Formats: sequence, C-alpha cells, structure tokens
Amino acid sequence: MSGRVFFLRKRFWITTLKVLFLAFIASMFLVQIGELRYDLGSKTPVQIDGVEQLKSQGGKGAVFASVQGRPNFQRAFVYQRYGLSYTYFLLEPYHLGLVVRTYEKVGLEWDELERFVGKLRPFDDQPFSYAIEKIYQEQFGDTVPTDAFFLGLYDVPKLSGWQVGAMSFAVVLWGVLFWLFFFFHPKHRIRQPAFDGPYPEQERRRSRRDTGSPPQQS
Repeated sequence: MSGRVFFLRKRFWITTLKVLFLAFIASMFLVQIGELRYDLGSKTPVQIDGVEQLKSQGGKGAVFASVQGRPNFQRAFVYQRYGLSYTYFLLEPYHLGLVVRTYEKVGLEWDELERFVGKLRPFDDQPFSYAIEKIYQEQFGDTVPTDAFFLGLYDVPKLSGWQVGAMSFAVVLWGVLFWLFFFFHPKHRIRQPAFDGPYPEQERRRSRRDTGSPPQQS
C-alpha cells in the first residue's frame, strides 16, 4: 500500500510540474499577443489633450498616443536595468497620473516640448512597474495611483520578424510539450519470456549421465 501511495504522489507532483511549465510558456505567449495587437494597430496616434481624455483610455490596453503636456523634472530619476538606463519623469497637468519614460538623455531643450508621442498603457502593465513605484515612494514620498498610465516615448507600432518568430516558436513548443507530456507513450522494449525448462546444455549432460558416456571435450 505504501508503495502505491508513493507512486501516486510522485505522479501527482510530476503532472503538476508539467502543467506549471506549460502555463509558464502560455503566459509568455499571452504577453506577446498584447504586444502583437499594439504593433498591428493604428499608426495614427490618439490625441490626448487633457486629464479627462487620458482617463477615457482606461481599459483599452496599449494604444499609440500623442499626449499634450509640459515636462516636470522635479521628480525625475534615472533607472538602470540590465545595463540600460531609462529616465522617468512626469507630465503636467497629469502629475502622477502619467509616468513617462525615455531612453534619451534629458536636457534643457526638453522644457520647450509640448507633445510626447509613444506607447500609452496602464502603469501596472509596464515591465518593472513595482520597482518604479517603489522609487517614487522612497525618494519622493509619492504613491502612484492605481489608475495611472505609462507612456513609453518613441515606441511606434511596428511588427518585427523577431516577434513573429518568437510567437511561432512559443506556439510550436507548447504544442510539442503538451503532446509529449500527456499523449506520448514510448514503446516498451519487448522482453523475452522467462524460460522455466532446462537449458540445452543441461539436457545433453543429463542424457550422457543416463547413458554412461563420458562428456566430450569442447
């Protein structure tokens, strides 16, 4: 009984690991679907001219947008990740309702800008949003609202071959692993049945012993 319980537990954990691994691959694919929807979307930016228009974008996912505002660098900071540097700052009159990120170095000439074009999406949907929110809390004592937005400057909708290849690979990999995990059964090696009778050599020795003839030298 204990052996059967051990087998069932082992099988349960193996199946659980298989399901979790498949779920991980599926989550990567779902993230790419959102990116693909944005890259295949309209190349004409949505015009955002005020707070009310910004709030109206809630629930629409990522959109290509042109936001009117004036940069506020009083709460700007540089965030480094994987060897890359990003500058985060705010736009007025949106305050913490809109966090902007740029890869470029920010200078005095930015004070003259009034339009900021890029990928607009909910703040929590951006990578490392938890880290950015923590920086605002620790350095400035500010809390990013739950309905805040994030604007990635110069992120223009554009489909790339790498993205299509990554999605295709994820789909094929998920399908192959699902088949291997739950439908593929390797053919067991054919085993010869146990031989219960005497071997031929034993039979020859027995016959010689019964007839009294001496064993032959091989």
